[in-house]
Amino acid sequence: MPDFCTCDEWKNLKGNYPELFKWISPYGWIIEWKSLTDEKGYTQVHRYGIAISFCPMCGKKLINKEG
Repeated sequence: MPDFCTCDEWKNLKGNYPELFKWISPYGWIIEWKSLTDEKGYTQVHRYGIAISFCPMCGKKLINKEG
């Protein structure tokens, strides 16, 4: 995963939770998570995501992956 910020907290978060942040072209950087629920005897996977423009640790504007 590329770096979207240069702060020390980002490096710590990237090392501990590498799947939390993703780049999706139409939205930019997103925070993504999954939730598993039991519905009618089956496990359902629900995917959620929130687009972000600023680093959640230091508040700097995120580095755009596309340049």
